[in-house]
Amino acid sequence: MKTLTKTYVVTDDMTARKFASGTLDVFGTPALVGCMEDTAKSLIDPELEEGESSVGTKICTSHVKASKVGATITIEATLVKHEGRMYDFSIKAFEEGVLIGEGEHTRAVINVERFLAKLNK
Repeated sequence: MKTLTKTYVVTDDMTARKFASGTLDVFGTPALVGCMEDTAKSLIDPELEEGESSVGTKICTSHVKASKVGATITIEATLVKHEGRMYDFSIKAFEEGVLIGEGEHTRAVINVERFLAKLNK
């Protein structure tokens, strides 16, 4: 199984207050999900051909511990299944080695030109 680890530092733009998902200036769940998707995307990017990209199609996640602005978050994405254009990942998020969130994520490889053409119809 392929795994990729990426590190993110929580900024003011990543807070629950900024995303309107809460009222506190703590690492927001929408930002956590974004970091999880970014890490999974980065894991498969080298496999994509010219004119291809990937889009998230499903995510199921838990966010079990708060993190403050300035915290360093480590995201670990593991490819657990690849079938055709679909990729399934197991993802974990840590702050200083402590699990703060985890989930499952699916991405689909798309042809950018066809995707945008369908979108613009």
